[in-house]
Amino acid sequence: MAKIQVLSKAVADKIAAGEVAERPSAVVKELVENAMDAGASKIEVEIKQGGISYIRICDNGCGIPKDQVETAFLRHATSKLSEIEDLYRIGTMGFRGEALASICAVSQVELITKTAEGDEGVYLQLLHGEVVEKTPMACADGTTMVVKDLFANVPARMKFLKKDATEAGYVADLVSRIALSRPDIAFSYTCDGKEVFSTSGDGKLKNVILQIYGLDHAKALLPVDYVEDGVHISGVVGKPELARGNRTRQTLFVNGRFVKNHVLSKVAEEAFRNRMMVGKFPFFVISITLPTELVDVNVHPAKTEVKFANEKQIYDVAYHAIRNALFQQEKMETPKVSVPPVSATPASKREYVNPKLVKEYLAYTIPEEKKSVSFVREDVPKAPEVILEELLEEPEQKETHIIIEETPPKQEVMEEIVPVISQKKKPEIVGQVFDTYIICKTEEEMFLIDQHAAHERMRFESLKEEYFNQKKCAQLLLSPLVLNLDFREKQSVMENLTDFVRLGFEIEDFGGNAVIVQGAPIAADEAELRDLILELSDAMQEKRKHPVADFEEKALDMIACKGAIKANKRLSYPEMQDLLEKVLDMEDKGIGSCPHGRPIRIGFTKTEIERLFKRII
Repeated sequence: MAKIQVLSKAVADKIAAGEVAERPSAVVKELVENAMDAGASKIEVEIKQGGISYIRICDNGCGIPKDQVETAFLRHATSKLSEIEDLYRIGTMGFRGEALASICAVSQVELITKTAEGDEGVYLQLLHGEVVEKTPMACADGTTMVVKDLFANVPARMKFLKKDATEAGYVADLVSRIALSRPDIAFSYTCDGKEVFSTSGDGKLKNVILQIYGLDHAKALLPVDYVEDGVHISGVVGKPELARGNRTRQTLFVNGRFVKNHVLSKVAEEAFRNRMMVGKFPFFVISITLPTELVDVNVHPAKTEVKFANEKQIYDVAYHAIRNALFQQEKMETPKVSVPPVSATPASKREYVNPKLVKEYLAYTIPEEKKSVSFVREDVPKAPEVILEELLEEPEQKETHIIIEETPPKQEVMEEIVPVISQKKKPEIVGQVFDTYIICKTEEEMFLIDQHAAHERMRFESLKEEYFNQKKCAQLLLSPLVLNLDFREKQSVMENLTDFVRLGFEIEDFGGNAVIVQGAPIAADEAELRDLILELSDAMQEKRKHPVADFEEKALDMIACKGAIKANKRLSYPEMQDLLEKVLDMEDKGIGSCPHGRPIRIGFTKTEIERLFKRII
């Protein structure tokens, strides 16, 4: 058995750093949370090369007294708790006292800090945990922390990091979520010398969302403000049009701390049930405020998970908070219709039906082909209203009074019947129901066509043929679209430009967080095209987990779905006829479902319908 021994400080620090400072975004998180705990109203975040070579966090908080700067970098040194009971009522972002010690163990750290009471500030430099320099310095109140050459002394850790752009995206995502948690703090994020976003710190969540996600999100928000049993749920949820194909736009805070909670995400999705498409996830920025003793934030090294003392209560309150917000919006959007009672209408203004006019109307609407009918008892033709009068008086004798015209010769009948039989073999369109299903019939069957499923599969087959035959799929847009994305979305799109070109897109960098779309495989509006590009980008990021063929068909299906006729859309007769013919062509090839596996048409034979109505047993 190996000898038990105490690890050296250097080894212990590096092990701890692996838990706390696993990547640049984790370092940024710890330093930004320290700045928030210091009471800062302005925090600047700057990185270079994904944060691996350079991270700078500057705040205007309370600063660190110059006689305590070295102590701040010792393990388990903290100003945020002093006894074990404090762990059960934590109200600060940081509390363990491990962050600074872990960060400086695997990097070069420079600290510039000054308190309001101090005459001058102090500069401190550390290399892999050891103090290199400490000198007085003139500086503004607050703290600036610079981290350089992260993991330079731990090469093995570098192998687990991703591309600079991907790591920068993680940092952007983190800083944006922290900014959403504190609208009262002015945040700015700069990457490789370019400012990605900045917030004003005016305390308005809507303005932070505007800066991070854009105007379309800021205009489609529903406020959430609900209190029950000491639990306060606040923030915003997005209207259904902001729903995405993943949960990247869901942000949750517990007592101001950004956390991940899969159950609460499910609760929000349940609150949106029947309000959005299956497979879509709602946008929300939700903050839960409750007594600190009812939540344990010390269950994860990175403090990204929490445990509630009464989970069911929290989930119930959150569900009702979101449902209440949706209900209030629906109540505002529902038009108010006022129908006066019948008794309130004066008798002089009521309408009555003239029986004579009804008879004349019915008479003159008799189809032309009925003119071949004659009546035995009369030698002189009668007026239509007289005929109707007699028919109404003697309905039971209607059949005995009718004589049909003489049957044409047999040969003429055959000449007329042959083309009619040929025509009946083709389905006939009856109409459209619910603006979603096309009703068709044959001699022995009635069936419904799902217009979206049918058109989606038709588009999918067409796109697949073009793609695998290497035909050019791109259609130049009459007016190029400029899409404003967030930092991480822009990075993802630019990393996958080759795949986008193969799928029929023409996309170029447009500066900042924008891209310009010159061509696309489908004609779509800006919102639909934006959603498609982001969904494809997400799929491309995950394509390593799937075979190439599966990814290509999945991508083509996404494109086909966006360009397809939607449900709840009224179609003209020529449009329905064209779709019916395409469905029949696909059925001849053995295709009877959409790319997701849903049936394109469902039918009932005449016998089945008669059984339903108990005409036959």
